[in-house]
Parts: sequence; structure tokens; C-alpha cells
Amino acid sequence: MDPITISGIVGLIIFIITVISIANNPNHGVGGKVLWILVALVLSIIGSILWLIFGRGKVPKRG
Repeated sequence: MDPITISGIVGLIIFIITVISIANNPNHGVGGKVLWILVALVLSIIGSILWLIFGRGKVPKRG
């Protein structure tokens, strides 16, 4: 059994933050959110970086 590493914990924390960010984003519907979560899961850290660069989009200003 492999011991839990610091890099594994950091990767898990980054993934959780990414999933929360995707879930709270108003610019995507359910299908888009599921797709982004799958990208973040499959591509790990790179998927999270892709979300931060391309996925978040601009939130329109209200009022």
C-alpha cells in the first residue's frame, strides 16, 4: 500500500476546488458542467488549469 503523499493531497485539493468552481459557475448548463468535471478528472492538474484559462468565461455584470 502506497503512503499518502503531499503531491497527492495537493492534487485532490485542487480538484475539489475546481469542481466547486465549475458547479458554482453560471455560464454553463448541466451538460457543460459535467463535461468540465470529466475533463478536470481525466486530465488532473492540466484539466484544472484548462478550466481556469478557458472554462470560466466572463460573468455578465448585473444592474
